[in-house]
Amino acid sequence: MGMFIFEVIYFFSLAMVLAVLEIQIEGPDGWAKNLPTWRPSRNRWFVKLFKKISQDKEFTGYHFFLSIFLLLMVHLPFVWTGTWSVEAELELLAFYVVFVVTWDFLWFVLNPHRSLRDFNPQNVWWHKRWALGMPVDYLYGFLLSVLLFVPLIINDAGNFIYLVVLLAGNMILTVITVLLYPKAY
Repeated sequence: MGMFIFEVIYFFSLAMVLAVLEIQIEGPDGWAKNLPTWRPSRNRWFVKLFKKISQDKEFTGYHFFLSIFLLLMVHLPFVWTGTWSVEAELELLAFYVVFVVTWDFLWFVLNPHRSLRDFNPQNVWWHKRWALGMPVDYLYGFLLSVLLFVPLIINDAGNFIYLVVLLAGNMILTVITVLLYPKAY
């Protein structure tokens, strides 16, 4: 259990550092609104596909290359060790999806230009659809993470505990951050 806790704290710390880095890059404006980044023509096939998948978010070079970089980084252990398995890939992708949701939410929590009162459809224009007080993307992310984990749980029931610890740990650390961070600046 001790290793689980270390992994959750490490995972959460990575999301927190990336959220703070993105705040330094974007400032108060979300979704690269004022960044000098590549914004391809709306008529390109990949832009149309992205907009369908992402619920009509703007395709930006900033988000595209950051996502590619992160996916390459999380796959580095496979390249480094020369090992790969379907199970390891599913686990990695499940964690990646939870990571993206955690990092995105921490952008709001840690951004000194924003507050949690701003976390709503009126102020967060790039998240078009909301449910249960959060962007639908978050709900889809958690659902996708669980679905990616299903084959692992079928293979080994211990993986269910691992997923629960990861999700619960991230929620607990997020709540602690929400409570403590605004007092830090």
